[in-house]
Amino acid sequence: MESGAPFFWMNGILATDLLEVTADIDRVESSGFWATSITFEGERIFAHFGTVLRDQPFPETEPWVPLKSIWKSSMSRNQYYQYVEEIRQQISLGNVYQANACRVLSTPFKGNSLDSLFAALLEENFAPYATFLRIPGLEIASASPELFLRREGDRVTTSPIKGTQDFNSRDIFGTKDQSENIMIVDLMRNDLSHICQIGTVTVTDFLRTEHHPGMRHLVSDVQGKLRKSIGWDEILNGLLPAGSVSGAPKSSAISTIESQEPTPRAIYCGLIGWIEGDQALLGLAIRTFWSKERTIFFGTGAGITWPSDPHLEWRETELKANRLVGIAGGIDEEGWQFGSGIFETILMSEGRPLLLDRHMDRAEGSGAALGISIPDRSVVRRAISYLARYPKARLRLSFGLQFSLSITSYEPSVLPLRVQLSPHQAVAGIGGHKTYPYWHNLDLLRATRFERFDEILLVDEESRLGEGATCNYLFLIDGVWITPPLSVGVLPGVIRGLAIERGMVMEGEIFIEDLPRVQSALAVSSLRIATPVILLGERQLEIGIECKMLLDFLWSEVQSDSNG
Repeated sequence: MESGAPFFWMNGILATDLLEVTADIDRVESSGFWATSITFEGERIFAHFGTVLRDQPFPETEPWVPLKSIWKSSMSRNQYYQYVEEIRQQISLGNVYQANACRVLSTPFKGNSLDSLFAALLEENFAPYATFLRIPGLEIASASPELFLRREGDRVTTSPIKGTQDFNSRDIFGTKDQSENIMIVDLMRNDLSHICQIGTVTVTDFLRTEHHPGMRHLVSDVQGKLRKSIGWDEILNGLLPAGSVSGAPKSSAISTIESQEPTPRAIYCGLIGWIEGDQALLGLAIRTFWSKERTIFFGTGAGITWPSDPHLEWRETELKANRLVGIAGGIDEEGWQFGSGIFETILMSEGRPLLLDRHMDRAEGSGAALGISIPDRSVVRRAISYLARYPKARLRLSFGLQFSLSITSYEPSVLPLRVQLSPHQAVAGIGGHKTYPYWHNLDLLRATRFERFDEILLVDEESRLGEGATCNYLFLIDGVWITPPLSVGVLPGVIRGLAIERGMVMEGEIFIEDLPRVQSALAVSSLRIATPVILLGERQLEIGIECKMLLDFLWSEVQSDSNG
């Protein structure tokens, strides 16, 4: 296929030889195969292709070159929290029962086409309604898991998705997810009833679980038989915008969306697919990239009901974006690389990365175990040398689809920590590799700070003490410094390893029954180096001479060991 030529592909259908692009639905009613894109706001694009082949693979492309740019969000985390609370307020007033809260990510794009990205999506994130469209001025690469409308003569089916979980979650779908799906099923039954024969609208499959790359969803099917002589204009007007990405009642939800979201959703939450006479397959344009005017866009959102927690809804938008944007490449505005991989957090002092070689030792070991490429240390040092200079800074090295790094000003706190106990965990730590997404640990930290503690101490099902959300612990018991062994699931922290290597600390299992014998404790990490613990659960701890001596020793060793 000629480079840059318009074409369409969906489920083996390859359409080429573009004849016409129009917004006129009457042209679609006439004849021919029409690739279809309709934005959430209702802008219609119908592309008439002259050649249509079935059972075709997606055309070969050049390999996708991962992006290295920053993806900016149309809404900050706090703005999104406020948006969720506004929807909950509208629910409390009875104005709306459910609404979809969305944000749009964008980043500059200097490449030629999204076709290479779409080929990568097909390989790494198969989706049942994956679709690609290229016409002059617009490209769409969709990995949609959701059927908006299948038409086969006078029979129509829609399959709304409501309810999302991380694929690794042990939880079953709860009341919030089920109620969300039920409300949208009722909305779609109502929408179909306006265009279908009386008595023909039925729910043929209800609240089934579908597994997709990285996540699982709750899905239902609603079917109906179209009224005789109904046209495409009436069908689309009766169904759009889609209920699963607007809310219920639809008019109130749309009003809330328009007042709260700062930018149009555009392609996101619209439709992408094809129409050919009385046959059609239209996917909902979610999990979708599009490029326009040298910018790539990607939308993500979550359905909000009364039980919604703003932070968990934000996390859902991150979950939906992370895998796909991870394939595209790039980092978020907080310096985290999308996708998955390993990372190292390092304290910078006067432009010098402390204990860099020890961090690289750990990264290289994890990279070898997990099959992640780690660049040569000279490359890492050179990249660090280009960063801004601060008296003290937090440096994050990320190794995943690519190598990235970020730096922010940071001043270690000297205040002693209040540590909350978290018993009955499956494991007492995060394991042998420092991996991202780091959401679980950050959420643990957020929850414990909400309870007015500074850190958490994980205790496993066998009552063994472990580590914190962001630190290892050293415990002074009967005059001996002890740290939990790696076998309980703790991370091999760099400062922890240094303390053991220098003979100042020994490994040993510590049980919750041993807590009354703990005299002092230090929280250690590469950022804080060492911080005394003043409260452990309900126990006040000493910050005695032994604690101060070990703290001073560790700081001294860090300085002498750091030649970076």
